[in-house]
Amino acid sequence: MKTEVSAKLIFGAIYSELLILEQAITHLAEQHWSVQRESPEYSFDKTDYYAPEMGSCLKRRFYSLEGIYSLESATDWKLRMQKIENHLSHNGKRKINLDPGYLDLQRVVLLSAKEGPQKIYLGKKVWADLVLLKAKGGYQNLAWTFPDLRDGRYNDFFLAVRSDFKTEKLLSPKKL
Repeated sequence: MKTEVSAKLIFGAIYSELLILEQAITHLAEQHWSVQRESPEYSFDKTDYYAPEMGSCLKRRFYSLEGIYSLESATDWKLRMQKIENHLSHNGKRKINLDPGYLDLQRVVLLSAKEGPQKIYLGKKVWADLVLLKAKGGYQNLAWTFPDLRDGRYNDFFLAVRSDFKTEKLLSPKKL
């Protein structure tokens, strides 16, 4: 009997305009993804990496989606979110960056379209980036953990999502 590996689908949104974020959430709903939890909004102020494309005064939130999902479809999550980003782009520049990923009992992983030395290739030009490990009372950073994740501002959100996952784990994973 084959056991499917499942996790909570999460995503980070980096944006400057609340209207664009709301439009992205609407597009997610059209794809039958429903937001379950939302982190507080924080200034995305630890790097200016996205400023040339998206402007200044960027903000970031994380979200979890209802249900649990089979990790077999992880590459499709990234591709679907890229389509939303592209749809909301203006003159070839993104107005929002959507970083899907997953959270399970041991880790937080984000999916990336960019290769990196610590990232694992999943196929379809998508890489898995292990960004946090579960530790007693919170999460442990890794050498490459993003600066805004490193300072622990999202730990309460991730712990709440982890609790949701533990509760939902007995349910069958959703198929995408």
